Amino acid sequence: MPPRVARRFFPALATAGLASFVVQAQNAPALPDLLQAGAEYLVQYSQRLSAIAAEEEYAQFETSSDQIRAPRRLNADVVLVGLEDGSIAGFRDVVAIDNVPVHPRDDRLPNLFTATPWSSLDEARRLTDDSIKTYLSPNLHALDQPTMVLEFLRKANQDRSTFSLESVKMMDGVRVAVLKFTERNTPRLIPVTGGGAAIGRFWIDVNTGTVRQTEVGIASKGVSVRVTVKYAAQPALELWLPVEMSQHIDTSGTGNSNFSKMGGGPGYVVRLSHEARATYSKFRRLPGR
Repeated sequence: MPPRVARRFFPALATAGLASFVVQAQNAPALPDLLQAGAEYLVQYSQRLSAIAAEEEYAQFETSSDQIRAPRRLNADVVLVGLEDGSIAGFRDVVAIDNVPVHPRDDRLPNLFTATPWSSLDEARRLTDDSIKTYLSPNLHALDQPTMVLEFLRKANQDRSTFSLESVKMMDGVRVAVLKFTERNTPRLIPVTGGGAAIGRFWIDVNTGTVRQTEVGIASKGVSVRVTVKYAAQPALELWLPVEMSQHIDTSGTGNSNFSKMGGGPGYVVRLSHEARATYSKFRRLPGR
């Protein structure tokens, strides 16, 4: 390229690049607007959600060592219930372990929400607590409800965390903002041993406030939890619902009665690692709500 042409060409490129950067910066959504959109979305979401039932396939693995251990595969009925001010409750009823039925799949959990739902929450919690007893490890109970992390985005809880706009990207032709949050207030929204603060992200549709993905990690003395949940549009229900949840949990502690079955005694440090993947399908709206 002749020198004179180069002198004209490269400044033009630099100017074009700067103009592109300025346009992108000007078009970047403001953080307060995104937080407001997310909070308003959750209020509308919980109202439209009402009560939704689905089937869950939940594979749980112990990854504490290099030994290959058979996973535990749970099949369950789950129900997501929209409460007030954007809050969402999740319930689970395990119906089979490794394809062996625990009880007939008789919709006993979904049926609790078809007649007198509010008086049925205690029974739904009991079924959920009973389901935890079937887990490969009770440690997997940490963040085992796919919508739990949405609590950090609710208007009533936003002041408990510090938010920042990490990036804006295109996903499936839609502009999506990635919001990072760091919990600062106590008591913690999601209590774990040691009181670790949550750090996570929300993937939010810039135009609608729709939450497309969540991620959270909590680390404290003896406990480390990481969970990612992906959402997908369900056109028949006109809702975005969780379709996949992945968990990674590490725990450690000195030898005591809790670890006696592993052969550890006083002074021994026992480390346990578990991973899990849950998928959700066959969503349906429950009558009577």
